[in-house]
Amino acid sequence: MKIKLSPVFAVALLGAASCAHAQSSITLYGVIDDSLTYFNNSGGSSILQLQGPNFTANKWGMKGTEDLGGGLKAIFDLENGFNLNNGQLGQGGLEFGRQAFVGLTGDSWGTVTIGRQYDPTVDLIQGITADGEYGPAFATPGDADNNDFTFRVNNAIKYLSPVYAGLQYEILYALGGVAGNLSSGQTYSAAALYTHGGLSLAAGYLFTKNDGVGGAGTTELTQNNSVTPLYGAIPMVGSRQIVQLAGQYVVGPFTANVRYSNAQYKPYQVFAAFNRTETFNTGAASLGYQVTPAELVAIGYTFTKSSGASSATYNSIAATSEYSFSQRTALYATAAFTHASGNTFSEDGSTIVPAGGAVADMTATSSTPNQIAIMAGISHRF
Repeated sequence: MKIKLSPVFAVALLGAASCAHAQSSITLYGVIDDSLTYFNNSGGSSILQLQGPNFTANKWGMKGTEDLGGGLKAIFDLENGFNLNNGQLGQGGLEFGRQAFVGLTGDSWGTVTIGRQYDPTVDLIQGITADGEYGPAFATPGDADNNDFTFRVNNAIKYLSPVYAGLQYEILYALGGVAGNLSSGQTYSAAALYTHGGLSLAAGYLFTKNDGVGGAGTTELTQNNSVTPLYGAIPMVGSRQIVQLAGQYVVGPFTANVRYSNAQYKPYQVFAAFNRTETFNTGAASLGYQVTPAELVAIGYTFTKSSGASSATYNSIAATSEYSFSQRTALYATAAFTHASGNTFSEDGSTIVPAGGAVADMTATSSTPNQIAIMAGISHRF
């Protein structure tokens, strides 16, 4: 037997359910970011296009909590990334490619989550770097050290501690899921953040394997442009190890950020050129100035040196100006320049070629040593 409810009665029932579960909530959230962007050389040609995001990632998601009593809560987060200008899904077309996890949190013991997640270096370190403060133009060329959090971790179990006198830590382990080989495809990571007044210090470590069939592992490969080995469709069968350190100091209207990273790409299959470990050492510094409560300006410098099967040097400068109409809506203008020298890999890892300029991981590498990016855009949160 079917029962039909009037709209008024249905709304009343929903209201009653809401009151009965007043300690539970579901939140819809997101960011919409787009800009008019010019690159003087992207894969051999200049380009003017609408490109987003260049300030904050385009995303929408649903997150929720349920109070289970005694300070214990169930939590979840489903987060989608997308391309604003053509409507395509981000992260390789995954429905919730940015995050998808469920877990439990307690005031006294911390938070445990399982699913597709960011690693601890992203959670606790990236936010106090220039990329976290001012956008991806301030990140590492090719995102070689995942400072711009190019990849996420699948099959991950993560623990985040409470804050103890300003100190918080996070650990992660991801199962590779390969029958008969527990270590294949696995990822493990840990990071810690200490905050006292205007000072924040963070350190972290990430190790991940992509040694399954076709290079499959618990994380995606970093394949943004030809800074890192095996750009293009060739999978990297090997491991990545990343160590990161960062510090931030806020005094009055000034925010200073420094960071260092060491990233190592080790092939388990020998390619003609990419035949031994490639190491990327990166150091960066930036300074932001809050001109008014609404207006911010910042400038940053990044130095990256690769060594191993190939050797290249990248010098990058970025500057930005942001104007916030509200806590939700801001306009921004950013300019960046990168100069490269030395040699790097061809797309298929078969030869060594001259290194091209690369402003972070925002477009294809330049066919010359230099790349310039200029962008003006709008970012809106909801």
